Amino acid sequence: MFQSDEGEVKATLTPEYSFTVINNISNIQTPNDGVSDSLKALYERVAPNAILNAGGRADEVKCYPGTREEIIDLTERWMEGREGVGHGMMWLSGPAGAGKSAIVQTIAERCKERGIQAANFFFFRSDPTRSTARPLVATLLYQIFEFFPAAKQSVATALSNRPLLFDTSIQDQFNRPLSPALNDIPLPLESPTCRPVVLLIDGLDECDSEHNLLQRQILQALDYLLERKDCPFLVLVASRAEPRITMAVKELASPVKSIFLDEEYQPEKDIRTFVTGEFARIKRSHHLAHMLGDHWPSNEDVESIVKKSSGQFIFAATVMRYIANSSASPKLSLERVRGIVPAAKNSPFAHLDAIYTYIFSQMDDQEAVMDLLSMKLLFETVGNVHYNASLMNVLLAYNSRYTPDLLYSCVSDLTAIMQFNMNQLVFFHASLPDFLIDKFRSGEYYIDLDTFGAKILPAIWKVARETIAASELAVQVLDTLKKPTPNITEAFCTIPPASLLKWQSSGLRLDKILSAIHRLLA
Repeated sequence: MFQSDEGEVKATLTPEYSFTVINNISNIQTPNDGVSDSLKALYERVAPNAILNAGGRADEVKCYPGTREEIIDLTERWMEGREGVGHGMMWLSGPAGAGKSAIVQTIAERCKERGIQAANFFFFRSDPTRSTARPLVATLLYQIFEFFPAAKQSVATALSNRPLLFDTSIQDQFNRPLSPALNDIPLPLESPTCRPVVLLIDGLDECDSEHNLLQRQILQALDYLLERKDCPFLVLVASRAEPRITMAVKELASPVKSIFLDEEYQPEKDIRTFVTGEFARIKRSHHLAHMLGDHWPSNEDVESIVKKSSGQFIFAATVMRYIANSSASPKLSLERVRGIVPAAKNSPFAHLDAIYTYIFSQMDDQEAVMDLLSMKLLFETVGNVHYNASLMNVLLAYNSRYTPDLLYSCVSDLTAIMQFNMNQLVFFHASLPDFLIDKFRSGEYYIDLDTFGAKILPAIWKVARETIAASELAVQVLDTLKKPTPNITEAFCTIPPASLLKWQSSGLRLDKILSAIHRLLA
């Protein structure tokens, strides 16, 4: 494989077939014979960038050495049948930035090294050649031909009879062109030396389609394939745990082995290994490494990145890439990452911010989501992080349009970065609040806590008439405000005397409230 000065990438996947990618446009070269003529429709649909180690891919990532070993071992045990029987499909899911693609890429490379027959497809939203389901079946078949050349004849015959098969539904594409090929693929049960063929499909959530129906249809087509007695495949699908995909997986007829990338698999330990290793590489290779002291970085520097990553590799990978690739001193770049000195023109978090921005752009009800996020951040700012149980009550009092069903539904659209857990709103990314309160990073999704605090305080006063905890929160929020507003004064004046006496009897000092109000009016 090589790349020319004109940006042309040529690669050969088999001795007979090759492809060329020029400016993201693929061109499959095939020999002139009857079979190849019949397969022309298939070759024209192949997405080279979706294949392992394709020259046109800009998103190739793999696990850092010594990390994600438990996940990889678990997956390979499943492939080898050592995890019990009955699971033809594995679903690897997790929040945005958890490292799903790196794991699938690593597994694909290990399959190649170990001689395990695997066909893969890496969806990628930003690449139009592989952001839809249109090339999926053709690309998988193209790779299967490498292992089982005899399958070409069977598929060619099917395409001769129906040359427009790749314009049909995804279910038909899996059934008609792929089904004839099954006769040419030996079943694992027929020989102890035969292993299943592994289909690796990464980034299903990045498969763009109207109303996202194709994501469900792909899973259903794979499930139907696995139910066949003559099926020689195992299927690994990786995606974010978005509601529509979660529901589709639960509806499949075949049992699915699910792995969700959470704290169970010790991501913090792996992230620390990655960060430590990357700092060591920077000290060896950066052109200003000679300016770094023997004790740089400090343990505190490493731990700050690990903790801010909150179990998701994307934060650590983003900041370490920034430090390593910047021409500035690594010490200065690290200080910019930690906010010790202002960032230069290029933000250390540009890649991470692009992910957050895209996820928020998919909101169906931006007003409700932003109010919910603002309330969560306000609680954390005033130190009342355990008040989430009443977060809903305040928002219901704040806006008559809001209902519990509406607010829960809004969060379900953002499961890549947050979720409700036992009535508590949980962020998967500790770096998310930093993004939301930085106007230059978040743009239209910026949260001004001072403005929101002034707007929400009357609703807190309203809830506080019945709830002592809310009255304490009201005082804390009142203390953070910089100037009075008419709605705050009006809301306080309408509090019944009985509520004030109730607060006082419970230990809440009214002089604290009066002092806070006096500070605003002074």
